[in-house]
Amino acid sequence: MAIVVRSQRAGCAVLEGALGLLDWRVIYFEKNVDAQIAAAKKKLTSLIHFHAPSVIVLCRTRLDQSQNPSAVASVARAIKHEAAQRLIPVLTVKRAVVQDTFKGFGIQSREGIATMLAKMFPELTPKLPPKRKIWHGEQAIMPMFDAVALAVAYWDRHN
Repeated sequence: MAIVVRSQRAGCAVLEGALGLLDWRVIYFEKNVDAQIAAAKKKLTSLIHFHAPSVIVLCRTRLDQSQNPSAVASVARAIKHEAAQRLIPVLTVKRAVVQDTFKGFGIQSREGIATMLAKMFPELTPKLPPKRKIWHGEQAIMPMFDAVALAVAYWDRHN
C-alpha cells in the first residue's frame, strides 16, 4: 500500500505484486477542519485494515512546504500508528526515488508518469487528468497517481 499525503487530500494505491492494481483513490479533507481530518484518518485506517498490506510506503513530505502542515503530520501519524498496531512495516521514500524509477523510461514529469501509469493500468485511464496548463493548479486526482507511482517505484526497487 502506498500513500501520499498532501495539504487537503491523500492519494492511496494498493498493488498486489504482478497481479496489478487492487485499489486506488483520493481521500479529501479541508484545511484545519478537525472533523474532516479525523474522517480522512478513519478512512485510511479502514483501508489498512481491509487490505492488510505487507508494507506501507509513504512519500516523504516536507512539512515546511505544505499549506497545511498540522493536518499532513496528523494524518501521517495516524497511518504510522495504525501500521504499528498491526505490525506492518512503514517505509518513507523520497519523491526523487520515484522520479529516478521513471527516468529509466525517459519520463521526467508527473504528467508523463501519470500517462504511463494509465497505460500500465487501463483502469486508471478515465481518471487521467487533461494536460495541465502552467497557470493551473494541481488536479485533485494527482495524489492518487503519485501514490500509484510510489507503489510501482517500491515494487521496482524491491522485486
